[in-house]
Amino acid sequence: MKLRLSAREQRTLAVVVALFVLIAWVYLALIIGPLLKEGRRSNELMRTASEQLRVLELSTMNEAALREQHRQVQETVASLRSLLPAEEEVPRVIELLSELAGRSQVKIQTIFPQRSAEAPGAPTASPAKASAVPAVYKDVLIQVDALAGYHQLGTFLSLVESGDKPMQVSSLEIATDPREAKRFRIKLVIQAYFATSNAVAIGGNK
Repeated sequence: MKLRLSAREQRTLAVVVALFVLIAWVYLALIIGPLLKEGRRSNELMRTASEQLRVLELSTMNEAALREQHRQVQETVASLRSLLPAEEEVPRVIELLSELAGRSQVKIQTIFPQRSAEAPGAPTASPAKASAVPAVYKDVLIQVDALAGYHQLGTFLSLVESGDKPMQVSSLEIATDPREAKRFRIKLVIQAYFATSNAVAIGGNK
């Protein structure tokens, strides 16, 4: 059955529909719209906060790893320094070389520290950098002029390089001596390593 409305009822219905549309528009514009906008803003803030938190977590992890590496390096340096004689012990090392030469029947004529050398393979540092980062160790070249036969020289070198003091042969020259039938003139340069007295722990004392 078809519903028939009078003109008055149609006008009333039109007013009701228009009023409903107006209320719906006001509801959407003044309530739902700001809520949606605020929701989008909250999502952006949450995303930004999540990214910042992730960056902080990565930074914290990297800092912990760097601190651990720093600690390990400090322990390694301290361990290596404990194996080296102090640089003030150069005379004692020269005395030790003389004792080893006597045990090997190598006749020393002169023995003296030749000069200080830079660490092998280390780049030359500027004075500013050298003062800012003190060297952990230094090596001193000790020259030995002696008379020895091959057997005595081999014994001496074996004692030097197998001893508890860190030393190695830097250069060796052998020349015959007309006045010595069984012995040769030996010019030997030995590289000895010493812990520097002004070295500090990596990172500095605070």
